[in-house]
Amino acid sequence: MPYLVRENLFLGNIRDATEVIRNGSKEITHILCAIPTKEIKVYDAGSVGGSASVGDGSISFRAGKDLKLERMGVPLRDRHDENLLDYLDACVDFIDKGRKKGSVLVHCFAGVSRSASIITAYLMRTEHLSQEDALGSLRQSCEFVCPNDGFLHQLKMYEEMGFKVDRASPIYKSFRLKVLGTVLFFLLHLPLPLNLLFFIEHLEFMLSYFSFSSFGNIRDDESAPWDIESRL
Repeated sequence: MPYLVRENLFLGNIRDATEVIRNGSKEITHILCAIPTKEIKVYDAGSVGGSASVGDGSISFRAGKDLKLERMGVPLRDRHDENLLDYLDACVDFIDKGRKKGSVLVHCFAGVSRSASIITAYLMRTEHLSQEDALGSLRQSCEFVCPNDGFLHQLKMYEEMGFKVDRASPIYKSFRLKVLGTVLFFLLHLPLPLNLLFFIEHLEFMLSYFSFSSFGNIRDDESAPWDIESRL
């Protein structure tokens, strides 16, 4: 069962999202999914009963149309080196618009780290709270939430940039340089065939560093497939 964080804002897990997809909801009109496609497929493979699937593009499109759901997906892994920062503005904007139209469910796999980090960022911007105060406020509704250390660090940077990702900021440039260093480290330590594949897969990201542009394919339109992909 999703937890009510603020009026028209819920935090939940993948089971909660599946329940909304299968059976509908009198309250929830928008869903923000913070899970990569691979995790959705693992859940789909292990779930039994019911015909609707969070990861089935055709079914989720039909359900979204019938239930008037608006959905957005960001492919975040729950890792300390995952790039959360570049998705925050789009996620916060989606939640803000969704609450004005209806109610928003933000979920990841367990509802502990990724979705909690996104909602924390939302509270930081909309209520002008520090990272610590926003997370403390969230824990009053969901005491179990626990963003990983990497996400906490990025939320602190979000606070230092004034609750908006400023790509001209030295803070942001330093962050992107660190992410690029992580990519290059793995690139240099992989065997040659995998090395080449990894380079091709991440070429767009490495080039984007020099222009400090955002990356990833994020869509919030009703017709978008549920399992929205990104190159990272």
